[in-house]
Amino acid sequence: MANLAFCVVFMLIAYAITLYIYKKRYGKVDSKQNIFFIITYLLIGIAVGILYKVYAYNLIKSFKALIIISVSLIIAGIDHREKIIPNEAVVFILGIACIFILINVFTNPVEALAIFIDSTVALLIGAGVFALSKAVSKNGVGMGDVKLVGALGFYLRTYTLMGVLIVSLVSIALYGLFKVCTKKATTKDEIPFAPFIAFGLTTCMILGF
Repeated sequence: MANLAFCVVFMLIAYAITLYIYKKRYGKVDSKQNIFFIITYLLIGIAVGILYKVYAYNLIKSFKALIIISVSLIIAGIDHREKIIPNEAVVFILGIACIFILINVFTNPVEALAIFIDSTVALLIGAGVFALSKAVSKNGVGMGDVKLVGALGFYLRTYTLMGVLIVSLVSIALYGLFKVCTKKATTKDEIPFAPFIAFGLTTCMILGF
């Protein structure tokens, strides 16, 4: 019960922070968007709170999942509107990841080095693959995507990053195919990637990756 309450309260705080960022950046948030935000954040908080109790995860695990979900949702909204990924968000993810690594040094020193190496490998794989994609494609991948995936790799580690990328890439492929088939877009249209990263990340976190 404590874990559920923590998750719901955390997501309500994340919702308030999201509104603040949107109002500061865009001036206002319309009522439909506001309702969508609060329902989405509450459902995520409830889902993580209940499922992480079933998985027997502790509050630290819940906190780590919720904070990266919250940040990814904010990034997704900005990328959807502006087609950019703020550098501040990438730095924030890396900073929080470093804090968790330091916590591991004191709480689990035996595995701390292995966790750091795995995080670094995930950063290099994520950023490297997307940097290569950027080099061979004209408009498919932006530098913001490269930095975001690299930062997420450092935060999530290899196994979870792979799961997030698989869900994200499958979902964006299906979305693009749907848009082309319904003639609402062409193969040359640019699709922001961060919303699909947020979807993949939220899905994997709820499933307990």
